[in-house]
Amino acid sequence: MRTLLAGLFALALAGPSVAQAHATLVIGTMTFAPDPLAGGGTVTVSIVLEDPGLVEVEDAVVFLELRRAPESTAVAENEQPRGDALHVSDRLEEVSPGLYRAALPVPDAGHYTLSLRDRTYRQEEAVANVVVEFGTKLGEVMFVLPPTATGPASLGTWLLWLIVVPLIAGVVVTVLVLRGGRDGETAAGTTAEGAEGEPGDTVDPRP
Repeated sequence: MRTLLAGLFALALAGPSVAQAHATLVIGTMTFAPDPLAGGGTVTVSIVLEDPGLVEVEDAVVFLELRRAPESTAVAENEQPRGDALHVSDRLEEVSPGLYRAALPVPDAGHYTLSLRDRTYRQEEAVANVVVEFGTKLGEVMFVLPPTATGPASLGTWLLWLIVVPLIAGVVVTVLVLRGGRDGETAAGTTAEGAEGEPGDTVDPRP
């Protein structure tokens, strides 16, 4: 039991460090200027990154890729879009806390896939893909960066590390504490009984 406790405790400590790379989902909002883009030219993409509590995500290392896309074709998070990128940006400039900006050359109007790659943490890459149609009014385009580089399945792993493992460790600790208390009471009772029966403790009734 103590070996199991030690293992669970180690996992519980390791869990937050694993989930720390993308401890929560990141909510993103893209806006464009000019909007709509009339014909070819350069479009400025502004991206706001926030956590689920609407707190700005600062100091992110993010890049933007532009590809042509078939009409109305959605690309899942962390899925590698097909085809070579028409443009790969440098690291996006953070112009204010949580606000990132880049200029992209767009050859002409049409459907494009914008892929935002978050490489803030080594060995971790979260990707969000958005299909937009330049030449039409876009407004605000919402997207979500998943917690880790493995997409939706990683959310279950994240919850496992963050909730299930510490919960199991807590249950095991509680059981061991209660068991230790009962063992202590039993040992105290046995000691008391032994003390009552020890020779030399009999009281002499004579004055």
